Amino acid sequence: METDKKVDKYQRIVVLVLLIIIAIPAIIFSTVDISPHKLTVKDNIVKVGADSFKVSDIKNVKLLDEINNIHRIKGTGTRTYIRGACKIEGYKQDASVYIYKNKSPYIRIELENGLLIYNDKNSSDTEKTYEKLVEIIDSNK
Repeated sequence: METDKKVDKYQRIVVLVLLIIIAIPAIIFSTVDISPHKLTVKDNIVKVGADSFKVSDIKNVKLLDEINNIHRIKGTGTRTYIRGACKIEGYKQDASVYIYKNKSPYIRIELENGLLIYNDKNSSDTEKTYEKLVEIIDSNK
């Protein structure tokens, strides 16, 4: 009987440890957004990630070859991308950033009340997104 109690106790401990080992990575992976970010425009509303704004709120759009030092304030940062609110050296205001690291060019979108920096996974897609934005802005003037 006492041996059965010890075995039962060890089985519970093993099950608890296995649950913890399984739960920790599950929690971590469920909070990290691994899906690609994509800028879309529909009905004069631009959306990327959690950000959305009217096309009419855009003051200026510029294609940049590089970005100064980025310091993430909140959001997600991995080896391949940065998403969230960031301070960027050389800019007075914080920016919403959706970029793949070291994948120039970057699109800087100046808004009435903010700044957004964006790029796609490859440069040709970023250039197409930039051209699409410029065309939409020009057609709404």
